[in-house]
Amino acid sequence: MTYEHIDADRITRLARDLVGDVRSCVRFIDDFVGASADRIARVRGAVGHEVVDDALASLLSLATSSAMIGAESLAAAAREIHTEASRSRSVPALAADRLERISAASCAELVHLSAPWRVAA
Repeated sequence: MTYEHIDADRITRLARDLVGDVRSCVRFIDDFVGASADRIARVRGAVGHEVVDDALASLLSLATSSAMIGAESLAAAAREIHTEASRSRSVPALAADRLERISAASCAELVHLSAPWRVAA
């Protein structure tokens, strides 16, 4: 199956890097998915405010962890918004909306991809 927002090969490589430890890989996915709402909330909290340091840290964390887990669309969006927010010192509402939609789609795809591993774990 192909996914729109994630690189399935990347998460498979991550599982291999974890020496085939399926439970650890599933936990990593669950931790990523579980943390995404807080990260998005921190970005949303900066919309309409001039001080965006908390949002910038959240965007950097989101970009890094998304790239690591294979959520390429989310990593790219987080990097793009981070660059813009660093420059303008604000987070546009439309950018936060877009980030939230991509995050939800990426997390859903990660959960779907990992469903067979959950049975095995």
